[in-house]
Amino acid sequence: LNLLMAMSQLYYKKTDNSSYRDRIPLRIVRAESELSALERAYLGAVEKGDYASVKQALEEAEIYFRININCIDPLGRTALLIAIENENLEIIDLLLSYNVYVGDALLHAIRKEVVGAVELLLNHKKPRGEKQVPPILLDKQFSGFTPDITPIILAAHTNNYEIIKLLVQRGVSIPQPHAVRCNCVECVSSLDVDGLRHSRSRLNIYKALASPSLIALSSEDPFLTAFQLSWELKELSTVENEFKSEYEELSHVCKQFAKDLLDQTRSSKELEIILNYRDDINPLLDENANDLARLKLAIKYCQKEFVAQPNCQQLLASRWYDEFPGWRRRHWAGKLITCVFIGLLFPLLCILYLITPKSRYGLFIRKPFVKFICHTASYLTFLFLLFLASQHIASAPMDCQGPAPTAVEWMILPWVLGFIWTEIKQMWDSGFQDYIEDWWNLMDFIMNSLYLATISLKIVAYAKYHGPKLRGSWEMWHPTLVAEALFAIANIFSSLRLICLFTANSHLGPLQISLGRMLLDILKFLFIYCLVLLAFANGLNQLYFYYEDEGSTDPPCKGIRCSGQNNAFSTLFETLQSLFWSIFGLISLYVTNVKPDHEFTEFVGTTMFGTYNVISLVVLLNMLIAMMNNSYQHIADHADIEWKFARTKLWMSYFEEGGTLPSPFNIIPSPKSVYYLFRWIKTYLFKRPSVKRLETFDTLRRAADNVRLNHEYQEVLRNLVKRYVAAMIRDAKTEEGLTEENFKELKQDISSFRYEVLGMMKGKSPSWVSGNVASSTLAYPGNSFKYSPKFPTEDPQQKLYVFDPIPTTLQRRAANTTTSVCSNSLANGLVVPSKSEKTQKELPKDSEAGSVQRPTRIPSLKCEEIHSLPEEDTLGSSGHNQDHIKTEKVMVEVLKDIQEVDHCGREQTKEVKNGPKKV
Repeated sequence: LNLLMAMSQLYYKKTDNSSYRDRIPLRIVRAESELSALERAYLGAVEKGDYASVKQALEEAEIYFRININCIDPLGRTALLIAIENENLEIIDLLLSYNVYVGDALLHAIRKEVVGAVELLLNHKKPRGEKQVPPILLDKQFSGFTPDITPIILAAHTNNYEIIKLLVQRGVSIPQPHAVRCNCVECVSSLDVDGLRHSRSRLNIYKALASPSLIALSSEDPFLTAFQLSWELKELSTVENEFKSEYEELSHVCKQFAKDLLDQTRSSKELEIILNYRDDINPLLDENANDLARLKLAIKYCQKEFVAQPNCQQLLASRWYDEFPGWRRRHWAGKLITCVFIGLLFPLLCILYLITPKSRYGLFIRKPFVKFICHTASYLTFLFLLFLASQHIASAPMDCQGPAPTAVEWMILPWVLGFIWTEIKQMWDSGFQDYIEDWWNLMDFIMNSLYLATISLKIVAYAKYHGPKLRGSWEMWHPTLVAEALFAIANIFSSLRLICLFTANSHLGPLQISLGRMLLDILKFLFIYCLVLLAFANGLNQLYFYYEDEGSTDPPCKGIRCSGQNNAFSTLFETLQSLFWSIFGLISLYVTNVKPDHEFTEFVGTTMFGTYNVISLVVLLNMLIAMMNNSYQHIADHADIEWKFARTKLWMSYFEEGGTLPSPFNIIPSPKSVYYLFRWIKTYLFKRPSVKRLETFDTLRRAADNVRLNHEYQEVLRNLVKRYVAAMIRDAKTEEGLTEENFKELKQDISSFRYEVLGMMKGKSPSWVSGNVASSTLAYPGNSFKYSPKFPTEDPQQKLYVFDPIPTTLQRRAANTTTSVCSNSLANGLVVPSKSEKTQKELPKDSEAGSVQRPTRIPSLKCEEIHSLPEEDTLGSSGHNQDHIKTEKVMVEVLKDIQEVDHCGREQTKEVKNGPKKV
């Protein structure tokens, strides 16, 4: 044991002379040129805010050339960049007056959001030629910005309204981004040279264009700009998958901006002006000024946040229940009775509308809510007729090959024709592209197609086949059999079509939306499942193809639908069916057996069949459940927005002009339709091409109204933008709070105040002082100040206090930004004033020690002791975190600087009283 301890001590014992062979020698590989002592002092003076020393250094540099005023510190910062980081506008102005190298200082000022520095840099040089801002000499090697980052793009990235306004007033511009699939020479060459730079440049441009402050300041129609930009960014996210998250975030920013801007509306009139405005209006046409055109545009661009905004929903609800004031406050029983009563009277209301469309009852059915009830009642009647048809209340003989239509089928026919006419009109009004984007329209198209096919096959069977024949002897593709199958499928679609009405209910609406998203998940799942299904079906069919038999039952039955399942994998189609139904446990395991004694083949087949069930049931089916659960959770997290958006789409379909009458009354020509038809024939078929249409008084009136509406819209937009900007700045100040940057700024202000005081002591002494300060720290780095004063002794009792009469930046800013912090610190006992504190005397009126003299005297505070707080005082009753400790450390450093300034004042006072020290 002693030997082991001795060996361990010998192994771990290292002396100063021992060689460290396991050490890696380090050296600076990319060494940079060192700064001279004067240059370090020059940059240090800029860092500390010593205005006098910086000015003297700049003056000496023009004469003696001992320092480079554009020198760079180890962090790659010039004096101008240091001043920008410290937000010292006086030194920035001083450096610019001596024509220091600007470089990308403007970009740094914009990134730091120093508005004063940006203004100074913009005014430094006048625009020349096409340059709208001072030229920025970007160094590609050392610059922190890529060449595509311009001042306006960077300002838009920071979303600083004041800086963007300064730049826009200078007439700056942003390059127009090309489409993703653009094949112009510029895009192709840029992609060939550097594809990453091309994509990043486009992303930076779109990030700038999506800035809410830029849109609010420079766009004539902020709502339209936000809609179009968010839709374009959403499309880009699907094309450029590498930057999908960035583009989706920018798209959400645009949507949120449109919603926040709409939040600023304060009256129903402002809201109606915004939602009814249309930018494509023809001043010579009589357009409906109350059709919610802007809301329709928001639905088209999928602006869910905008549509679900409370102000917008309140206006929609007031129009939806136009004829029923106080509808939401009624009891549910009263609502049900009202709806049932209107639904039962819908045939009478439709007839009254056909006869007198402008009468009281004719206008009543045109109300959106009444129209919705009438259409729902009509569709429920159609479903009731389908139920009667399925129960064969009035049916033809079973063995009739071409039966004639029954009474119920004759009653169903007008509804089917009315549905088809409704879809034709909707496709004509909205256009084919908008029509197919709605999934309910696709479902209606399939349903109507099935009914048309059923009617056509029934007509063929009635015309081709006559006389009875046993149904068991009909061929498989008999028209009557096919028609019955298609009619059964159409009934299913007709019943499911009723789900769309659930959107109007706040409880069933989110469930219906979740069901729609789950169908998309099922379609995604089917792609993977079909691949697995085909793979195993091909393998099992290849293995069991040689063991096909005729079946063992009597009569012979072949396939998995027999009582004794057999030949499950004999053909590819049979194998696909077997594997599909095995998911539901309807296939027995003995289908993998073969009659010959081939145990190895049975083992391989059983293993393949089991592997398929594991993959399909354990992996894929659980993955589908997880996907469906995720879709439902997404809707549940945004249930309010998703449901209100879907409900608005339903409501807007009933706000449209036309389509007042439900099926089957919409196929009956009304007197109004006949009048419109004759007027169209007269206008387009019998018009005289040589006679020009004169502008009537009504046309001029409509044009004047459109101009007035446009003026009102711009006026409302101006007010909304002002309120939005004010709210944005107010929220930014609230969220910012008190950060470490505030304390750094306070420390910088104190440092600048210190050198300001020292500069005043150096440059402006009292009239009875004959000595002057020799020079600054740049000339004498070892001695801060050099004195040779000779003071009179007529008033030895008079003392000089240079701190009291001097108003400084500290006194101005600290009172505004850190009042609460300082007061709390003093209350907790951070600073303990001296017990021997006395009120100081005023300076003589002819004293030149301060540039400004106050009429009253403020007692000077001498901080002689700085105590650390006890633990219980530091943490407080609520328990502060480490940020509070950092704050105290900063305050301690600040108070130390004040002590140092106070000490210098004491030393000078002693010299004033006792004369200079003798060496």
